[in-house]
Amino acid sequence: MRLYTKSKLLFRQMTGQELDNSIELDCQTADTGGWTFCPVGIDRSSVVFSLGVANDIRFDTGVIDRFGCTVHAFDPTPRWVEWIKTQNTPPRFHFHPLAIGGKDGTLRMYPRIPKKGKRSTTMLTLLDEGTRDGDAIEVPVRRISTIMNDVGVKQIDILKMDIEAAEYEVIDDLLSSGIPVYQLLVEFHHRFKTVPIEKTRAVINSLSAAGYRIFHITEKYREFSFIHDKTYNNYLQTLPPPTGSPL
Repeated sequence: MRLYTKSKLLFRQMTGQELDNSIELDCQTADTGGWTFCPVGIDRSSVVFSLGVANDIRFDTGVIDRFGCTVHAFDPTPRWVEWIKTQNTPPRFHFHPLAIGGKDGTLRMYPRIPKKGKRSTTMLTLLDEGTRDGDAIEVPVRRISTIMNDVGVKQIDILKMDIEAAEYEVIDDLLSSGIPVYQLLVEFHHRFKTVPIEKTRAVINSLSAAGYRIFHITEKYREFSFIHDKTYNNYLQTLPPPTGSPL
């Protein structure tokens, strides 16, 4: 990270404008498609849910190539729904043109409006940041529990989320439903002007209370990787001892 950027981050942390969490659990990590996860316990039988893929499925295809696991990917953006159709994806990659939220039904979504004020043609969000009439679209939305039931999944080994501020609703629903998830890889969006940082702090606290520990944070404090400590410790107990270790 450049010195100026790092200094700016430190200032924001000192003044309470940015998160200042630290790593809570030291574990083996792997990086694929810009996301950091723990490979312990991940194998061919694992199931990955990837929420918000746009036109970048490197993470999805990467974990399939490495572990042979099954990936269910989700994105309701019409442009990316059409893009996915043009890709030669592996058999274990399953795409669903859906938004994920805290209810089943339809959802009104709006084009993102970055700082420069130009409406995005590639990113949708739950947040109405001054969108013109007619720019919003209705998309189908499903709860994670509904999708799991539909595809016959009992648990999720890795849940990756880059869903433009919808992560708060999804995590709240996830925790209240008691759905077994081993790892969560989340991009938080408190940098959006309509998302207070307290919202991110609250959901991190809820995850901690549910047994999730932070094992990776990106330099800009936007992407966090969490692991369920009990599940992780259970996996560790099944591993063979390191070569050369005493019996």
